[in-house]
Amino acid sequence: MKLSRNVLVGSLATAGMILGAVAPALTAQAATTSGKFVDGKLTQVTPNEDVNGLGSDNAGLAIAYDAGDGSTVGTATAESNANVKVVSGILTLNAVPDLGFGTAAAGSTVKLQDNTATKSEEDSQNQGLLSVTESRAGAPGFTLSAGLTAFNDGTTDAADPFTLQLKATPLKDDEAKNVSTGADLNSQDASIIADGKSTGEVINLAKGTYNTGAINASFTKADNDALLKVTGAATGAKEATNKSYNSKITWTLKATPSTDSTVTESGK
Repeated sequence: MKLSRNVLVGSLATAGMILGAVAPALTAQAATTSGKFVDGKLTQVTPNEDVNGLGSDNAGLAIAYDAGDGSTVGTATAESNANVKVVSGILTLNAVPDLGFGTAAAGSTVKLQDNTATKSEEDSQNQGLLSVTESRAGAPGFTLSAGLTAFNDGTTDAADPFTLQLKATPLKDDEAKNVSTGADLNSQDASIIADGKSTGEVINLAKGTYNTGAINASFTKADNDALLKVTGAATGAKEATNKSYNSKITWTLKATPSTDSTVTESGK
């Protein structure tokens, strides 16, 4: 089965394959204790007794009993959940960054200050992660580009378009290792005019140059890899202004076509 399509995501900016049958449901059990207080005194209980779920309103103490005699001890148990969706044969866009540039003087260039969306878009997560998952055999390649609407103060677009500048930054997996199969790979320098028409290519990976799995780029204040060029000019005091501008970023992930792909999903 062949799969090739664009994925569009907006920000101010998971992984899904049925490998087999869904695992049988596990019976939920309460936490257990090997000690309890009787008439104000801690005593051992054998076998362990339930104390209700740790997150319940009437949860008891899950005590790992210790008699203090150097040998008599017990255990406490509790259960939690681990889960994952496993994908194969598809390319997914998982997270896109929000970019906050704080306060800027007209006509200046400012560094990224935070990842807070002051006007949240549908896919805003208030973080600086740009993340793709590649699960197609042979890592056939992809591009990821970005475009911005004109910065708007809620009523009017900026007279002249601002420009977002993204510097090249390392592409890493979830273990913070470079995704490359050879020399380290980075995102690309991108200068994107915020006019609702222009786009800039942020990532371009060729077939076989990278490992499958998570491919992450980080755009945060600490990374120092994002700038905003603000248009305009300084004015006199009589013409002073204070306006907040927002722009919607659209991130577009485009797969390089593969010759064959078997798409499945597990974890639903």
